[in-house]
Amino acid sequence: MANKLTPGSNMRWESMRMILPEHREQWLKHQEKAKKSKKPVLDEQQWEEFEWLLSEAIQEKEELKFTYWEDGYFYDVIGYCHYINTKQKQFHIKNDEDEVNFISFDQIIDIKRAGSNIPGK
Repeated sequence: MANKLTPGSNMRWESMRMILPEHREQWLKHQEKAKKSKKPVLDEQQWEEFEWLLSEAIQEKEELKFTYWEDGYFYDVIGYCHYINTKQKQFHIKNDEDEVNFISFDQIIDIKRAGSNIPGK
């Protein structure tokens, strides 16, 4: 039988078997923060590709997949670009249930044809 002083045991943490609720809460917040991602920066060429894809999709009434970033997480919205509001700098995306999602230009990370894994295809 091995005692606590044998190699491989973790003496440093033996006294920490109990944790205070405040410490647990801080640890959980830290873990959640570690999962968050930084917002990617898009270059001008990507925006030109988005503009071309959007104009084509609006003319053809084609469904698109919009990926946007908010508070460290990425989200997808699939629908038709119903309207591009240049004053408020946001896209109006209408889904199959006629619900409209508003996505700000600065939140957009990617736009591609729905059902496609290749950007812009």
